[in-house]
Amino acid sequence: MYNKEGLLPALGFRLSLVVGALALLLALPWEKHIDTHFHWDRSPVPNTGEQDTASFTRSVLHINSHGTPLEAWLYLPKHTTSPPPVLVMGHGMGAQKDIGLFMYAEKFVEAGMAVLAFDYRGFGGSGGLPRHWVSPKRHIQDWHAVVDHVQATGLGGQVDGSRIALWGVSYAGGHVLVTAATFGSNISAVIANEPYVSPAAVLSTTGVRGVGRTLRLLAVGISDELRRLLGHVGLTLPPIYLSLVAPITDPKALALLPLQESEMKLRSVHAPPKRQGGWQNKVLARVVLEALGYNPSRHFSKITAPIFFRVASLDHLCPPSVVLNAVRKSGWPEQQYVIQERNVTHLEAHSTGVREGDIKPVIAFLRQHLGLGEGDAGAAAAGQGAEEAAEVQFPSS
Repeated sequence: MYNKEGLLPALGFRLSLVVGALALLLALPWEKHIDTHFHWDRSPVPNTGEQDTASFTRSVLHINSHGTPLEAWLYLPKHTTSPPPVLVMGHGMGAQKDIGLFMYAEKFVEAGMAVLAFDYRGFGGSGGLPRHWVSPKRHIQDWHAVVDHVQATGLGGQVDGSRIALWGVSYAGGHVLVTAATFGSNISAVIANEPYVSPAAVLSTTGVRGVGRTLRLLAVGISDELRRLLGHVGLTLPPIYLSLVAPITDPKALALLPLQESEMKLRSVHAPPKRQGGWQNKVLARVVLEALGYNPSRHFSKITAPIFFRVASLDHLCPPSVVLNAVRKSGWPEQQYVIQERNVTHLEAHSTGVREGDIKPVIAFLRQHLGLGEGDAGAAAAGQGAEEAAEVQFPSS
């Protein structure tokens, strides 16, 4: 550390390098796929409010999570004689309830269970700034807040708070597993769709993305995290937003999730013209750093609820090999879990998962573990799927 002038000049040189590096990071954006702007559009969006159909109703609720209101849709089946069990649903990375969750919720409520689908803080109809902050820690806090509220209140006696199941897809597929580990025997069943279970999934996308783009992602993530930390000492800089998805085939595209061309087309076809909160294809870049330490599989040993895993054989974001390896290492008895594998990609799995042959085994699994009998609403509809459900060996409670 010494040079001809002594110790201090040497330290000064190194400090200058550090300061220069920080200045370069804070000078972002210098990538076309990142920016510092997000307009929170709170204007009403069609088809996101109350509903009243022949078989169910949907109301809008707000649940407190760390001082911020989470917006949730409560689906209640009609023609029930007692409060039904409830399935709590949350979406995956960068998504919200008006991006396809209603398709599943309607299937489940028609099978006799209540459904509570919610948005994380900073997404959709929920409050919270900055917007589109994807954070495993914050998301799981939101899951805990919702489950705690359902258990404590039964949503005003509208549902049976002692019979709760969890449903999550992609990133939330990992969140429901962590939440089930926390609540133990208070969770009756878990549905983990194409779940993120360990950082091994991150490594799989690194191979797809390449080393160069991965390093660019890290630089953007560090820049956004530095801005967040500087905010704690009174220096306010706008956060850095990164594209959520981009095509794998574009060598210059920088996004959190690289998608195949077929998935990009699927996403554009099914996208509504307007989403709650002014949803945009961007998330805070700081998630790049937090995601590296997120490992739901570490909590597997504490899960007592039966689990229905759905995996996609063509999934490069949450590869089935990573999920199956984590399940094998879990130590669970075979009767505790079911695995359904389909020959589709990650996004195709979500959009096609409501097809009759795919969802009826899930419904039968939920009805069994939530204690829905033949006399409950939806029994006839569930019975129609007996042939498909029989193909899956369900664990007993």
